[in-house]
Amino acid sequence: MRIKRLIPIIVVLFLLTLTTMTSIQQKLTGVDSSTASAQQSTDDDQLAAKQDNGLSPVVAKETTAQTDIDLYLDADEVERRALQEQSGDTSAVEASKIPISFKHIAVPLPGGVDHVVAGVATRNTGGGVIRLRGVPPGSALVGALLIWGEIAAAVANPYTLNFGADCTAGQTYSVPPNASGSTTQPCWNGQGTFFSYVANVTNAIVPGINGDYRVKGLRSAITDSRCPWSDGLCPGAGNALPLSEGASLIVFYSSQCVPRGSQIYISLGPRMFFGPHSVIHPTVPAINGNLSNLKHSRIGADGQVGVASCGLRSIPSISDERTWIENPITAGSIQIKGDGGGLNRDSDWNGTDGEPLNKLWDTHTDVFGSGAFLAGGGGNSYRVRYQSQGDCIVWVAHILGVR
Repeated sequence: MRIKRLIPIIVVLFLLTLTTMTSIQQKLTGVDSSTASAQQSTDDDQLAAKQDNGLSPVVAKETTAQTDIDLYLDADEVERRALQEQSGDTSAVEASKIPISFKHIAVPLPGGVDHVVAGVATRNTGGGVIRLRGVPPGSALVGALLIWGEIAAAVANPYTLNFGADCTAGQTYSVPPNASGSTTQPCWNGQGTFFSYVANVTNAIVPGINGDYRVKGLRSAITDSRCPWSDGLCPGAGNALPLSEGASLIVFYSSQCVPRGSQIYISLGPRMFFGPHSVIHPTVPAINGNLSNLKHSRIGADGQVGVASCGLRSIPSISDERTWIENPITAGSIQIKGDGGGLNRDSDWNGTDGEPLNKLWDTHTDVFGSGAFLAGGGGNSYRVRYQSQGDCIVWVAHILGVR
């Protein structure tokens, strides 16, 4: 009889122990219902409820896209457009989605054309400093673009901001609404949309080109630089709109260090994804197979390594993103980022532009060989393929350099 009375007590104790161990395990691993453990759910209501920290509780099916090339540059093209503008013909500038002018350029250029990029995360700040480096001494400035993104209830009309060398007054720029594009917001606030903008900031670039540049006035409901996520007993900042994401500076230059035949192809997004995603960009004119190196830059929003401890604790099942550059005609493929054989095992989407805080913006460039890899089959397109495990991400711009 005593044994029968003890059985319910033993069962209750066992269940309490199991619940406690599960809770401890979740704390040790940093996993909760809004991160990796929730990815298996397919409940649409749960998906909508959990989109509040940049992650999705389900991993999406593969998505694909195809975009135009929004700007093509090589030395011949830049010189042609410069002479055209200097003669008073601005039709090429007016027809382009990318508002860049070459009227200021002295012809001929000193060499081929190349690019550098750098960025800053602006969540809960609305601004920051972009540290641009890597332009060879003696280079001639071809042009500069500032591209930025935000999650907002409505597009800015127009968008006015300040940009220039750090510790100066900067210059005011005003761009038309939806100057770059829009896409689904990356899992923060379902009442918002992700908008990206682009401005021609060539006249703000200092002699020598390299330097520190400050952007101010991006739309942000919070500007005290707090963490986007909770930290221990301190709650997170919330997701009141607008949510500023980040900004990147793209600089095109000409140098005698760069082969005359070098090419640059620029494609603008934005596109949101939280599962496998690929996009094909046409390359017209065709890729020059006589050049040995490819240089690819990716700019985008909402990269992170996790949500625990103010976003500083990595969750590998979430942050294991990978990137491939591929030839759609020959099926050739090179993994350039992430584990599993990539040229660089780091992720494209870890919020590097905001380390250590605030995260949520990435600007990355990789150089690899060779041009003949993408020139195969005619060289008329290339594909960027991403793998995400539920981290909601927006690619904003892709830049392919062939040199």
